[in-house]
Amino acid sequence: MLHDTPNSRIGNLIATALAGSWRRSPQGLELSERVLTEVAPQLVGSMSAALVWRRIRGTGLEASPAGAELQQASRFHAVLSLLRERAIKKVLAVLYSERVEPILVKGWAAASLYPEPALRPYGDIDLVVRPEEYSAASAAISTAISSSEIEREYYIDLHCGFEHLDNRSFDEMCSRSRVIPLDDVDVRVLSAEDQLRVLSVHLLHHNAFRPLWLCDIAAAVEGRSSDFNWDRCLGVKRRSCAVTCAIGLAHVLLGARVSDTPVAPRVKELPKWLVANVLKQWEIPFSSAQQPVTHHAPMSKYLRNPRGLLQDLRRRWPKPIEATVYMGGPFNAFPRWPFQVGECIGRAGKFVAQLPRTRRE
Repeated sequence: MLHDTPNSRIGNLIATALAGSWRRSPQGLELSERVLTEVAPQLVGSMSAALVWRRIRGTGLEASPAGAELQQASRFHAVLSLLRERAIKKVLAVLYSERVEPILVKGWAAASLYPEPALRPYGDIDLVVRPEEYSAASAAISTAISSSEIEREYYIDLHCGFEHLDNRSFDEMCSRSRVIPLDDVDVRVLSAEDQLRVLSVHLLHHNAFRPLWLCDIAAAVEGRSSDFNWDRCLGVKRRSCAVTCAIGLAHVLLGARVSDTPVAPRVKELPKWLVANVLKQWEIPFSSAQQPVTHHAPMSKYLRNPRGLLQDLRRRWPKPIEATVYMGGPFNAFPRWPFQVGECIGRAGKFVAQLPRTRRE
């Protein structure tokens, strides 16, 4: 499944490797051992190894060094999945004892979209609580960490309402939420409609840098129930555009089936720059922290030593997707540079505003 983006060879190969990988019975992957060796580091770094490992079993590629690398990463994430589930139960027990019931988003909730939870690795435990309960929830978790009741490496990301994830209130999202059992613990997650919207917005907000997130979109669309409410999912125009773009990317790059969705006609209008930039983003190497390597140092460092500033500024030039989201622009075929310039001005203003505090530190 190669696309008309000749300058994004690695990105194209990653898309080919992941196409249909979220399905219960994915097709075998037809790649040469040389090509698999070439993309294996990106697949492992982006936490997509387990999905591709399923596609190479029985093809002969599983016996290659790259296949062994993917298998090892798959086993690691299977163990990590069990540890993360144990962590979720511990964290929820602490919050439930304070009569705080959070909504778990992304991560484990997204993993439930797959045939096996271990196919969808995750790092953070993202929990959203009511704004008025945030202080109590944060204090309870801090106390539990201090007393070693909760391990510090659990990476708990506590959100005060849905302000950074959606434009709906906590009560509205909670009223439509559902409960999924995790062994003997009930976990509250978003409705299928709200989950697809939040996953779509999160994908674009972070430049779609992790291919696994696009697999989430594909799995959510193909696995939706017959009573899925598209009007509820799409919501207002701005969010509707994000959902449409995310589904369009899943279809164009990964072969997600969208013909039976109301967004299918709009998928054909997906701007070419969007597809090209996602593939280009997938080529960026990952660091040991499983984040794409971009700039070298925080800007405050250059206040003391400007060496390397100009080179780092080039790396910081906003990516088209990021700039569009930052400026609240439409995902159309027009050039992105006005949004990129706008983001630069906005971020520069914020940096200047923080200078007094930076100097004190």
